[in-house]
Amino acid sequence: MKKVLLVFVTALICSLSFSQGISFEKGNFSEVLLKAQKEHKLVFVDCYASWCGPCKYLSENIFPEEKVGDYFNKGFVNLKVDMEKGEGPTLKKKYKVDAYPTLLFLDAEGNLLHKVVGWQEVDVLIGEAKKAFKLENQLKS
Repeated sequence: MKKVLLVFVTALICSLSFSQGISFEKGNFSEVLLKAQKEHKLVFVDCYASWCGPCKYLSENIFPEEKVGDYFNKGFVNLKVDMEKGEGPTLKKKYKVDAYPTLLFLDAEGNLLHKVVGWQEVDVLIGEAKKAFKLENQLKS
């Protein structure tokens, strides 16, 4: 019985680790920028509010998708920021976040490259993320 339980738990852990969506950092904004510089990646910021229905939809249904995680984890250092707490109000003002969710794509110095307002389905979200890598689409503020 113990062997069966051990096999089940091991299989569950493996399946969770291999079919992972976006991996969001636990650090603050400055730490994320430093990590992006070190890893030569862009920064993705999910600007949300705890009461926002579309934000919850993204977090529960889109961000956990394996396809989304594969793309975002490879090219971005990812951060979720509650715009009403902690660093949120400062970032909200800096990047002119007026609606939720707002998705920011930044370079490693914190310059805005691309901005998307509202939730997006998987393929559209990945398409928007790709725009951050194209010079003609970058906002550079």
